[in-house]
Amino acid sequence: MTEALFQPDWLSRPGDTISTLMSRRGFHSGHLAMLMGRERRFVHGLLAGSIGINNDIAASLSKHLGGSATFWRTRQRQFDLALDQAVSALPPERAKEWLRLLPLRDMLSAGWVAHAKGREALRSALAYFGVSGPDDWKSRYTSFANAFSYRSSPTYGSKLGALSAWLRQAEIEAEGSICVPWSADQLRANVNAIRRLTKLKNPASFIPKLKALCADAGVSVVFVRAPSGCRASGATRFVSVDKAVIVLSFRHLSDDHFWFTLFHEIGHLLLHGRDATFIDGEAATSSAKEKEANDFSSNVLIPSSSLEAFHSLRGNLKSIVRFAVSIDIAPGIVVGQMQHNQLLGPAQMNSLKRRYKWDDIQAALD
Repeated sequence: MTEALFQPDWLSRPGDTISTLMSRRGFHSGHLAMLMGRERRFVHGLLAGSIGINNDIAASLSKHLGGSATFWRTRQRQFDLALDQAVSALPPERAKEWLRLLPLRDMLSAGWVAHAKGREALRSALAYFGVSGPDDWKSRYTSFANAFSYRSSPTYGSKLGALSAWLRQAEIEAEGSICVPWSADQLRANVNAIRRLTKLKNPASFIPKLKALCADAGVSVVFVRAPSGCRASGATRFVSVDKAVIVLSFRHLSDDHFWFTLFHEIGHLLLHGRDATFIDGEAATSSAKEKEANDFSSNVLIPSSSLEAFHSLRGNLKSIVRFAVSIDIAPGIVVGQMQHNQLLGPAQMNSLKRRYKWDDIQAALD
């Protein structure tokens, strides 16, 4: 399993204890945030170690999760000591070299780390990734990345630093979610209900329903905006025997790309089991598993019973809309599939696609 690649063996973060206690009490990150009078992003910061536990936070954690305030302050003090030791052990030039690989400005802007410069940036990065230094990070993430199957352009491949930052944030957010135990049968049974969500225009309408339908099958769906240098659209992995994670970046901010990527990731879960992690970007590769996931997604979006009518479509707006209505799906998704099958050029009929804004996506998540 790939989970071990993300687990620090050199320190114990307060966030690890918070995550464990949240799980025991059936709290997701939004629930704990509400109890503490904070935003969900604040809880993610506690889980990542980018937000330290002061007296007020210690008292709040004690009230809502258990343990004494002294316990939580001690956990933070031990964590800070371990970080200081790691920072002191790392030569300054080696530290600078590593930090240059990371999209620190984007990470700071997103609230993933607390600092982007100097010694505090190093402390923040070590805490975020849960590593003792660059060599530890490289050994974990390089071997992890090499095991990925990519659906990405070789020219615009994700940089390891940006990709690892994106994946780490996805794991943090998944830690703060609640799912029933993984069930492939339930996920398969829910595919049609998920497909019906494609007709909904507003992310606030379909995101909560999508997350609920997937959680009902043991899949945590998280949405993480990709930092600079990361061109991933989606990823799939199991973080435990009973919990899978799909992370989506909404990279192209269009309905055709978003829904195709989602069902591609669902295809990986249903077809390829627990033993692999998949990162998906722009262009299809010749990998057999990637082709299987692509075919699964295409077959969900355009049923086999409608393929003959689909392949007879041309660049006529009314006929495309009529066909979309007949198969109960959004017209923009039909356009995307037509472009993928070279029935339309890449610039044709794009006005039928729905476009999303990150502000609307964030509002739906909050």
